[in-house]
Amino acid sequence: MPTLMKRFDLDLATKSRLALGIVEAGELSRIDASKRVSKEWTRTRLEALYELAYLHAFAEWEADLEAVFIRSVCGHASRYGRETLVTGAYSLSLAHAETRVLGGGDFLLWHDPDKVIKRCKRFFVSGSPGCPARQETTIAANLARLVDLASIRHRIVHTHQTDAKNKFDAATLNIAARTFQGSRPGVFLRSWDSSAPPRRWLEVLIGQLIAMMSLMV
Repeated sequence: MPTLMKRFDLDLATKSRLALGIVEAGELSRIDASKRVSKEWTRTRLEALYELAYLHAFAEWEADLEAVFIRSVCGHASRYGRETLVTGAYSLSLAHAETRVLGGGDFLLWHDPDKVIKRCKRFFVSGSPGCPARQETTIAANLARLVDLASIRHRIVHTHQTDAKNKFDAATLNIAARTFQGSRPGVFLRSWDSSAPPRRWLEVLIGQLIAMMSLMV
């Protein structure tokens, strides 16, 4: 009987709550007992806190993507079934699977959904009856949104790149149907969506990452 996949969606949710809790603490600290705006917690600093929280959550998403992939190479079974390898037998250890996936390199990047899909196709059979291919199909089904989420991360990390700014503006147009002051991720992530009750975009986007992870494990 194959080893069951760890519930990385629950892991991501737990770690993301920490990030959300930090920005909530920042919001609460901004207003003191007499309801005056704190001089320490300026709007700009709060926006920077939202950006850090997003980077934290997105980094956890990337780490969990890699972890799911590595364990799939070992034959671990998700709730949806077990991946079928394109060639060879399942690895007997996580270390062996990691070496196999790295293919002689030092590391792999996981923020680009197109590259993750291609990586899945190299290792796992897709499109076969009874074959889960959950990581590939989930990412492919949410490709446009994941490209936008990666563009937000790219804008935070590469503040001065024109390309990063343009892709970020395109992402917020797709997500929120508007651009934001100064093309600043913190402004966007701290703003409210149009749901009832409204939620900060930071919370909305992290929730989408958790939901996607739950489809893989």
